[in-house]
Amino acid sequence: MAKRAMLNCWLVAMWLWIQFRGHGWAGVRRSHAFKGLIPHFGYAERTGFRRYRSIEYIPPKSKLWSADDMALIFSGRYVVVHYEAIAVHTWATKEQALADHYFHGKARR
Repeated sequence: MAKRAMLNCWLVAMWLWIQFRGHGWAGVRRSHAFKGLIPHFGYAERTGFRRYRSIEYIPPKSKLWSADDMALIFSGRYVVVHYEAIAVHTWATKEQALADHYFHGKARR
């Protein structure tokens, strides 16, 4: 297997966003490996009605502080996740939206 380039998730997310001319979203979430202390970046784009996919560059598992993973730059893998919205609701107030989110549609309209 050929040696992969050392990159980080922010560089890959920005590269994808520029490559697709800003048609998608570059986003941030909390890292899994560092208990949410370090931000992790990814790219998402719409692929159809109520569908989108995200592309992330993730570090290798259990290789922190090795030649393949130096915390901020790493020789990682690309993960593509496809999502589909099941339902879309709109609400007049924040309380109704939170009730729908946490109690699965049992809020009154």
